[in-house]
Amino acid sequence: MRVLVLATTLFATPLAAQQMRNYEYARPLAGERRLHAVIEFAAGRLDLRPAAPGRLYGLSLSYDADRFRPIGRYDAEAGQVNLGVEGIGGGGIRVDRRKALPQDALIELPTGVELTLDASLGAAESTLELGGLRLSALDLKTGASRTTINFASRTTGACRTASVSSGAGELTVNLAGNSGCRSWRLDGGVGAVHFDLGGAWPADARVTLNMALGGVTLAVPRDLGVRVRMSGFMSGFDAKGFDKEGKTYTSTNYGSAKRHVEIEVSSALGGVDVIWK
Repeated sequence: MRVLVLATTLFATPLAAQQMRNYEYARPLAGERRLHAVIEFAAGRLDLRPAAPGRLYGLSLSYDADRFRPIGRYDAEAGQVNLGVEGIGGGGIRVDRRKALPQDALIELPTGVELTLDASLGAAESTLELGGLRLSALDLKTGASRTTINFASRTTGACRTASVSSGAGELTVNLAGNSGCRSWRLDGGVGAVHFDLGGAWPADARVTLNMALGGVTLAVPRDLGVRVRMSGFMSGFDAKGFDKEGKTYTSTNYGSAKRHVEIEVSSALGGVDVIWK
């Protein structure tokens, strides 16, 4: 079968001594059933969303050519695509007197192909809209960043696990139940985590939250049964709407709720706030 790949285009626009370049890399869908997407985005603004019908993947990038270079590779045999932008020389952001130019990227991934998503984000502000994807697994690592993960609609795959590691900054997950993932693990360094438990959770879902320094806010639907087990030094829990037994907090509606989520929280310094919605 002949596969058509959109040609990569590069062009430069001088700006003083620095240059911004545009890069396009995309591939049409040609009967693929699985895709392993590896995203690396060193710095800038990233938006990730479902692709239009008939597209396997797409990357549209505007980048600082003096400091960064684009990533666009596809291995058809392995079913893997690498997309994003990396620092020149592999050493991250080069330090000099010139201010880095603003970078923007749009990445599109298919809705009808079983998707494993691995993403590493550096000094970035990122919005990942994963609703509607056929997600089988998610592994996300962030640095000093502000990251929002949305599931505006239900995914269509049978997601095994979602793992998110956040170094420093802010992490927001909206409507996590729509991810279809039975197991969530969030490891936070320094910063704040907002985790919205809305959405259509699968049966017997579990969430593990490990925080070093920082607080966690849980947004909990009133029809969801939640049990939270706390551990850690100087960690607190907003117990309104929960029955307490030791360091275990069970929502008062747990027995009557049709859906349940078990949450393990380990926090060195910080606590957990609950917002009922």
